[in-house]
Amino acid sequence: MLAPLPTSEWTLEAAGHLLNRAAFGGTPEEIQKLHVMGHSSAVQSLLNAGEDEDLFPSPEISPLRPYRELKNVSASPAEMMEKKKMIQAQERRQTIEARFWWINRMASTPFPAREKCVLFWHGHWATSIQKVKDPFLILQQNQTLRAHAFGPFALFAKEMSKDPAMIRYLDLNSSKVGRPNENFAREFMELFTLGEGQYSEEDVQEVARSFTGYRINPDTGGFFFAAGSHDSGVKKIFGKTGKMSGDETVDLIVSRPQCAEFLSAKLWNFYAGENPPSPLNQVLASEYRASGLKTGDFLKRIFLSREFYAPKYRRRQIKSPVQWLIQTCKILERPMPDPRVIQSTLEQLGQVPFAPPNVKGWDGGRAWISSSTLLLRYNLGGALVRNARGAEPDIEKILPLETTPEAACDLLSWRLFQAPMSTALREKTMDFLKNNGRSPASHRDLIHLLMSTPDFQLT
Repeated sequence: MLAPLPTSEWTLEAAGHLLNRAAFGGTPEEIQKLHVMGHSSAVQSLLNAGEDEDLFPSPEISPLRPYRELKNVSASPAEMMEKKKMIQAQERRQTIEARFWWINRMASTPFPAREKCVLFWHGHWATSIQKVKDPFLILQQNQTLRAHAFGPFALFAKEMSKDPAMIRYLDLNSSKVGRPNENFAREFMELFTLGEGQYSEEDVQEVARSFTGYRINPDTGGFFFAAGSHDSGVKKIFGKTGKMSGDETVDLIVSRPQCAEFLSAKLWNFYAGENPPSPLNQVLASEYRASGLKTGDFLKRIFLSREFYAPKYRRRQIKSPVQWLIQTCKILERPMPDPRVIQSTLEQLGQVPFAPPNVKGWDGGRAWISSSTLLLRYNLGGALVRNARGAEPDIEKILPLETTPEAACDLLSWRLFQAPMSTALREKTMDFLKNNGRSPASHRDLIHLLMSTPDFQLT
């Protein structure tokens, strides 16, 4: 079993680590509030996700049917081209609207741990608007991820096998008896449930037969089952024989011991910051199974464990672009930039929600950083500190003018890094404060300089 964190080790720094990893970070006051709760109550408060739909009503987006309707339109080639351009413009506009809605929800919800988990599952069940070409389906999938983020994985996997955006993305819509989609079956096992090498080619063929007849209702954008296209014959999967439906096949796959091992490793990597060594992952998988593969219960066990707060995991994870943007705005206590700035920022940094690079999702880790993206982070940090679309942080609140250099180092350490500065960085900060005086402009420059360090890219 995972060892519990001793009460004596529940420090302010541990609380900051929890808030950064389980959610998107916060201000020193928010970290202090979490610390005062005590460890168990702090974890429980983050994972107790209530309803916030009234705060973030979904964008009014309907299924994009014009592509289908174009086939029935009598028009000249020039008119058809113009109609296609209008449809594509509508798709882009609605996608940006949906993307801003979700980013704003991640940044502002009272339940950020759930949104952080939705972000994990988005990278896991990676589906891109670039192929789906329907913001309604992508937004619908996002709501499915949210509904099942903390719940039992078996039910989640069944819902995702029927998710219209996923069906379109992996071309399941035409899978039928006699012509099953083996690629969907392979991706479902390799990338979503079991991992590479945990099945045979015969398993792929038989699993594919189970998912025949899965369709998208072209009018509503919902799922429907075309019984006439389903292969209802006897199948043999993992040595078991029967007339397995898609749901029954999911149950069979999820019951495999490799499923818990595969998922526990991915979850640990996402939250702790590195792939667990095999002995640790055996423990994690056991804990996940003990929870009934309920992700919320499993995360509670992780966040309460001593292993999660080990020094080797703290301040070692490179912030993803989404984490960097949201956490930076939280730290600076400024609102999120407008949708166009968000769109441009995330495109340049390499993580655009609703547009993962492929079905494997984002690589993460060191892949987030290159010489060009690091420079971009530094420049974008400066824009957020100074003024981006009229939203300027209150620098005097972050660092009051009367603050001594020693106290300023302490304040900025906890606000920007949630941990003490290194000796070298503290000395440079002290030198800057002594040589540049105390003014909002110099303090703004200092904060930008500290954000333009490798330390700030870590969480």
